[in-house]
Amino acid sequence: MARKEEDFNLFWKLLLGRKVDKKKARIEFLKVQTDLTSEELASRFNSLYKITGEERFVPHPQRWLRNERWNDEIYEEVNGEKVYRNDKGFIISKEEWENKK
Repeated sequence: MARKEEDFNLFWKLLLGRKVDKKKARIEFLKVQTDLTSEELASRFNSLYKITGEERFVPHPQRWLRNERWNDEIYEEVNGEKVYRNDKGFIISKEEWENKK
C-alpha cells in the first residue's frame, strides 16, 4: 500500500506525546511497508507511549517508524496479569493469542 501525505497527516494528528522532527517522521512514514493503516500505526505508537510511563523513554516518531517498532511485542499488565492483544490492538484471551501464532 503506497503511503500518502494525507495518511501521514492523520497518523501525526493521532499521536500522543512529543511530536518532534515532523519532517523526518514524514520521510520515514512514506517509506513504511506494512498493511497497517495510519490509525493502526498511531494506535501501536500510543500503546507504547501509554505503558512506558515516562515520555523521555518513548522513541521519537521518526525513530519508531524507521526501526519498524510497530512489530514490537509490548508486554502489558493489568492487576498482575498479562494483557493479550490481536493484530488490531483489541484485547483477546490467552487462548486466542496462543492460537494466532
